[in-house]
Amino acid sequence: MMTELILVEGVSDVQLISYYLQNVYSWKHEKENILKMVPLDDHDHIENLSKDGNQLVLCGVGGNGRFSHFIKQHRINNMIIEKEIASIMVVTDRDDETLPKIGRRINRLFEKITFKIGEWNNIPIEDSFGLRKVIDTYLLVVPSDKKGALENVIIDALKEIQEEQALIEEVIRFIASLKVQLVPELEQINYASKATIGTFFSVRNPKHAMRSFATYVSKIDWKKSESLNELFAPFADLGR
Repeated sequence: MMTELILVEGVSDVQLISYYLQNVYSWKHEKENILKMVPLDDHDHIENLSKDGNQLVLCGVGGNGRFSHFIKQHRINNMIIEKEIASIMVVTDRDDETLPKIGRRINRLFEKITFKIGEWNNIPIEDSFGLRKVIDTYLLVVPSDKKGALENVIIDALKEIQEEQALIEEVIRFIASLKVQLVPELEQINYASKATIGTFFSVRNPKHAMRSFATYVSKIDWKKSESLNELFAPFADLGR
């Protein structure tokens, strides 16, 4: 049995990636995980998935600035040595940071392993008995080719899905019109894209406008988005 760990920023990241893994790669939801990881505060969000006897623990740390807190609180560095973990992936928003800066920020959090952006890295380490083992690591920056966050990726994906294209483009124009005078806060980084996604899903499913992001995510056939499939291609290596 293989156990793998993914650390992401927030609840919406967990919900989108969880649904994508179930919808595209046939992972199934589980109640518990072999690492016995559970939320330790209101910021944590943990989902457990399984496939072919392998287990994936998907952890929302509570935001970009909480990776360090989550790793310390859940003793991830100790777990890497003590537990049988086959791989660790970190998924983080690019925001307005440079890729080298993101790489340095993430690598500072881990004691025995390192990450490379956009590629799997095989790291040999010693377990608590002094025996050699290998952990695969991957750092996925979202989006990979421009400043922004998960919301930008979702917007680009919706543009590529024919039945969603007209609505998302109309919502983009609407949000842009609000920037000028009514809501100047939308000029701040990622604010307009967050407002665009929220408005899109509320209009597309007005009956469920007050429900969670997970409800909206499950209504979209994300397999039809080439850019999302390309970005999430590393997920294909999980569970093998």
